[in-house]
Amino acid sequence: MKLDTDNYKILIYTEDICPDCIDLKEKLNVGNIPFINKSITHTMDRTSNLDFDKVKADNRWDFIDLSHEYPEKVGFSPIIVIENNEGVIDDVFSLGEHEGGFQNTDEALAILQEKYCI
Repeated sequence: MKLDTDNYKILIYTEDICPDCIDLKEKLNVGNIPFINKSITHTMDRTSNLDFDKVKADNRWDFIDLSHEYPEKVGFSPIIVIENNEGVIDDVFSLGEHEGGFQNTDEALAILQEKYCI
């Protein structure tokens, strides 16, 4: 499976301890499928700002915006976003029983292969 990188890029929103997120990242790496991981794991200790991770916080806000823009497609992590070569979102799909949802990472890879690979 080879991603059509001339036309698409993959962004995935994941949580650090999510088994499906870890599995998806491993399968994409093994398949040499390039992706940008955006961890949305909340890392801030409520009693101090010492553990604050600005990148993860920004990713989390991007995820919240995405869930408002595509409420019927954003379910549970991992969330896969396909952008075209102009940076416009072409598709969004995630784990769960909803429009475009997948039940496991093998189904997610099948969607990628069918629609976005050459």
